[in-house]
Amino acid sequence: MKHPLSFFICLFSFFIFLLSCQRSTAPLPDTKNVQLRVEDVSCTEAWLGLKAKPDYYGKTLTLFRDDSLIVNKPFTAIDTVLYVDSLQPATSYAFTAKILNGGKLLATGAKVEAVTLDTTSHNFTWQTWEFGGVNGSSYFKDVAIIDENDIWAVGEIHTKDTDHWNEDSTKWLQPYNAAHWDGEKWKLIRIANDGYPRRIVYAFGKNDVWFDGSIKWDGVSYSVHMKNFPLMPNGDGWYRNAMWGISSEDFYVVGDHGMIAHYNGQEWTRIESGTNENIQDIWGVIDKETGKPYILCAASQVLVQSEKRILNIQPDNTVQNDNWPFNDRKPYSVWFKNRKRIFACGDGLFDRELKGNWRLLYDEIPYFMNRIRGSDINNIYVVGAFGLIAHYNGINWKTLPTKLYGSYVAVDIKENLVVTVGYENRPALLTMIRKQN
Repeated sequence: MKHPLSFFICLFSFFIFLLSCQRSTAPLPDTKNVQLRVEDVSCTEAWLGLKAKPDYYGKTLTLFRDDSLIVNKPFTAIDTVLYVDSLQPATSYAFTAKILNGGKLLATGAKVEAVTLDTTSHNFTWQTWEFGGVNGSSYFKDVAIIDENDIWAVGEIHTKDTDHWNEDSTKWLQPYNAAHWDGEKWKLIRIANDGYPRRIVYAFGKNDVWFDGSIKWDGVSYSVHMKNFPLMPNGDGWYRNAMWGISSEDFYVVGDHGMIAHYNGQEWTRIESGTNENIQDIWGVIDKETGKPYILCAASQVLVQSEKRILNIQPDNTVQNDNWPFNDRKPYSVWFKNRKRIFACGDGLFDRELKGNWRLLYDEIPYFMNRIRGSDINNIYVVGAFGLIAHYNGINWKTLPTKLYGSYVAVDIKENLVVTVGYENRPALLTMIRKQN
């Protein structure tokens, strides 16, 4: 006779076997056809890429943040990126996406972790230089940081050594049009050995620096690249206001009267912008999804009635209008890390959310803002009238107490170094800012 304990052990094992068979015959949720990934994060937001098979359209999409349900809606073809806000800086979150039909679980994606960015420091030290102002009003128009020992600023600088004949009256001493920082001191320079005012500097590298889009410095000498350079209908040149590009064989220059031009390393092509308004700024990135440039321009004018446009240069070099909704506010500059969130400034600070709607982001800075640039979404600067320098750390804005009355018109950022340029009455103005941890 078997021991009673052995009988109960066999009975329990048989029960477990039946239960496992029953479970194995039930349909399992689909774990392959729902894929969730982290596209990007800010200090308080996350963008999650969602990929699911079309069979699930019309079913219920749910998204969990940790154990909290934050999305519960019909799943559609447009739900390729899910936006989550109201997060905390420097915090890890776990997200899970599920597809249900009438309460029945059809598919669940693998859990993904998103860590939000930390805020950056509002602590700075800065130093300001003034250049020229003798024999004529001086100004800087643009600046480019290659590294902390190699910085270029361009404009028009009149000093006591310019704007008169030399000692034997054989040469007119022209104004300077650039200043270069070598890590210890600034040196005034005449780009291409002339005194013509320069408005743009853009650096692809130490020995690949471009001025006004058509003059290249290779570290030894200047070369001029003007083949098919576009002119105004009357044959005159045009003011060039900003430049952006991938390399010295693929870049764009924008300027007054709606001018956009592209350089392919050999020659220039004019791009029809669809406007005669002055285009003040251009910025672009390589879109991760398409692998192609995504480029925006800002067009308007200060102190006069003007059009107000954000232009989008397409990969085929056609131009489309973005939907700028503000009739009383001008966009003057634009910057972004990727196309998920776009920033602009001018008569206010603006951003464009994922769905494409522009909104007024911040309205507590009373001065006109000429340029916006950033190194990341938690480290953005705007500069403008009355010595305005403001920093966004991912949560809030802080204005630096510069106590200046001039205008800053351009800014560049490299790691913890920021340089902004403009003018203060007659002298050209340059401020170097170092961010402290």
